[in-house]
Amino acid sequence: MKSMEPSQLSSSAKQAFRLIEFDSDETLLYEVRKHWFGLFLIYAVGTFISLVLIVVAMGAAVMTEESDFGTGVSLTSLQMPVILICFIMAILAAVGTAIGAFLYRSNVILVTSEKLAQLLNITLFNRKISQLSIGDVQDVSVHQKGIFPHLFKYGTIVIETAGEQQNYTFTFTPFPYETAKVIVGAHEENLKLHGN
Repeated sequence: MKSMEPSQLSSSAKQAFRLIEFDSDETLLYEVRKHWFGLFLIYAVGTFISLVLIVVAMGAAVMTEESDFGTGVSLTSLQMPVILICFIMAILAAVGTAIGAFLYRSNVILVTSEKLAQLLNITLFNRKISQLSIGDVQDVSVHQKGIFPHLFKYGTIVIETAGEQQNYTFTFTPFPYETAKVIVGAHEENLKLHGN
């Protein structure tokens, strides 16, 4: 199995690499990052929400006094608050989309000859780093449900662990079957070196 150099890692993986302790004889084998399709979904939803809010604001801006719809309430008095609220919400949706995209791209799993290290940024101020000895891997399963995962070659990897440790779940994994093979191969190599 070919090893990687730390200089070949993405910026988020380099951050994880600095936060995790590695032995001198430990070899970096593989980096698992999220698939681009999940990022596309984040941007698509954020853009759609922002556009809807802008269209509502523009619709409110073109209303005239005659468009009171028989209620007798002048809608022009509501124009400025509606426009202002819609534009503020559109800006918040754009900022939320940017934050979501940043968090999505910063999640990574590093596979080494000795361990799996998972870095999950749940929020801007909530980071979770999990490490698992590669010898404690019990099973690696891949889930691909729906047309898009098959079409764009991504899926969810679940790494089952020995004992009471929590299973690792990594969604939007590109080429999940190849990734599972790398993890299982590293596990088998570790067992040959160290036994059970």
